[in-house]
Amino acid sequence: MSGHLKQVALAVMCAVMCLSWIDCGGGNTPHPCQGATCVQSATTFLYMTALDNISGFSIATSGSPTSFQNQAGPNQSIGIVAAASAKFLYVSDFENSTIQAFTINPSSGLLTPIGSPVAAGSPPDAGGLAIDPGGKFLYVTLLNSSAVTGFSIDPATGALTPIPGSFAPAGNTPVQAIVDSSGKFLYVSNLNDSQGGISAYGIDSTTGDLIPIPGSPFPTQAGSPGPAAFAIGGGGKFFYVGMAGTANANNTISGFSIDPATGVLNQLAGSPFPAGQGPIRVATDSGGKFLFSANLLDDTVSAFTVNGTSGALGPVAGSPFPAHSAPVAVAVDPQGKFVYVANTGSGDLSVFSLNSTSGVLTPLSGSPFSTGQQEPGGLAIVKTQ
Repeated sequence: MSGHLKQVALAVMCAVMCLSWIDCGGGNTPHPCQGATCVQSATTFLYMTALDNISGFSIATSGSPTSFQNQAGPNQSIGIVAAASAKFLYVSDFENSTIQAFTINPSSGLLTPIGSPVAAGSPPDAGGLAIDPGGKFLYVTLLNSSAVTGFSIDPATGALTPIPGSFAPAGNTPVQAIVDSSGKFLYVSNLNDSQGGISAYGIDSTTGDLIPIPGSPFPTQAGSPGPAAFAIGGGGKFFYVGMAGTANANNTISGFSIDPATGVLNQLAGSPFPAGQGPIRVATDSGGKFLFSANLLDDTVSAFTVNGTSGALGPVAGSPFPAHSAPVAVAVDPQGKFVYVANTGSGDLSVFSLNSTSGVLTPLSGSPFSTGQQEPGGLAIVKTQ
């Protein structure tokens, strides 16, 4: 395991498993369906990073995933994100500090590499990825450089070009990033910051340059480092971060309101909200009504309602819901019918149907579904048509 990545890995996790964030060796298993003749009838696709692999799954109307492609990928990847256009997919490679870019075939979901990987920082460095809603800019955290930088996205080809004015300092070990619903602000979680700080930047809508927001970084929990991944809820008004912890799990989710004019973050009343153990990644449905956290250390998924007025999180009846071994990522399909959880310990996907009224999760028949991969990590879902 690299000494650099040990700085990033949550110490509490190291005692129980290897994550996609940690180098454990191994490889990927080829899948027979990899050629141009492999045509899927679905138009919703799920992509998953794993050890040395990027997997593609078609999503049936029932919600069940079917593997159709295994693309060689990074040994260690912390970021995976799809453009809102559903035309392009991007994956970070921590060890080589690059970003791999792919086009997405709208009918089959097959991935095709866009040129060669693009350099981002000095190896090992590249972490979480975020794209603005307009699909103009992509940003990547640089974990060991304590910074964030950006690229412009060619709307026709998906190719990345560095933005000279986008390189900006961040805090200690910036691990994940997100752009708000308006596309005006970028936020970065500083995993090892002593105040759990969130760095915030304004985005120049023309150039993509980053301008630090006054008051940044915004603290989450003093003396409790460990902010991990983000989600936006309540129609873009509220901001949530899973507080996974470093030496100890925080077991909470911090919530903020977003000032629509300045991007300043203000703590919500009642924040932080109790979650499961080690809520490493969080996700909301497309309407921002519900929030879900993958709780790495107790093999569960927490489900919350999002109060549309106050932003407060309320537990859904029956939450937390059992997943499988070491859930590390969570994603909601674009239609808000299903929730997908990548289990890094058991190498599979837990899939739930989502009650659109109550937020209750019900395991799909056949769940968890085997992926054929070691240490699944990040998830991204796209609907191409």
